[in-house]
Amino acid sequence: MSCDGLGHGPMAAVAAQAAVQAFRTGAARTPEQAMEQVHRALRGTRGAAVAIARLEPDGRLLFCGVGNITAALVTTTARSSLLSHPGIAGHRMHQLRTYEYRLPVHGVLVMHSDGLSGRWSAPDLAGLLHHPPAVIATGLLGHAGTRRDDASAVIAKAAW
Repeated sequence: MSCDGLGHGPMAAVAAQAAVQAFRTGAARTPEQAMEQVHRALRGTRGAAVAIARLEPDGRLLFCGVGNITAALVTTTARSSLLSHPGIAGHRMHQLRTYEYRLPVHGVLVMHSDGLSGRWSAPDLAGLLHHPPAVIATGLLGHAGTRRDDASAVIAKAAW
């Protein structure tokens, strides 16, 4: 899960913490169900942009996103964006849907908040993809991070 509480400061942190708690303690089986649990937990907070992904052992990726969390499947040569719904978890969301994708061989899932510029490309990460996810996230934060906003990045990949 990647979550960015709306706005800045303590109230945004309260929303993000509520989302993390709901995600960790929920019994959802799909990203869509997890998003519904997070949405209920965020009522009464500022709300958040949230993206939830589940990697299956067979290489399928199940994804549900609400708001402006950037999500993409990345290889050394291509970046393919994942579909996210407009809205704010905790306030207003349209009909949710879990989308199914295939994690590319030697590819990674990248999810990040709007504290990173979306102006990065697959070649910007190509030399990092064989490294552990934390190294890829650090490289992305260094390359695309903006100094005016908080930033987060989630990287997931299969063992290869």
